[in-house]
Amino acid sequence: MADKTTIARPYAKAAFQEARGQKLLGAWSEALRVAAAVVKDPRVATLLGNPRVTAI
Repeated sequence: MADKTTIARPYAKAAFQEARGQKLLGAWSEALRVAAAVVKDPRVATLLGNPRVTAI
């Protein structure tokens, strides 16, 4: 399996380009900071890793 960093890189690059294009780097940066904090929570990691949990 590919390294998580390698997988995430094109998505991060696209997000950065979009934020820069919209002149919203600060807002995107804050949103990504919050998202990173959320996924570091072990309870969230457990939830996200549970195949019985669906989006709807």
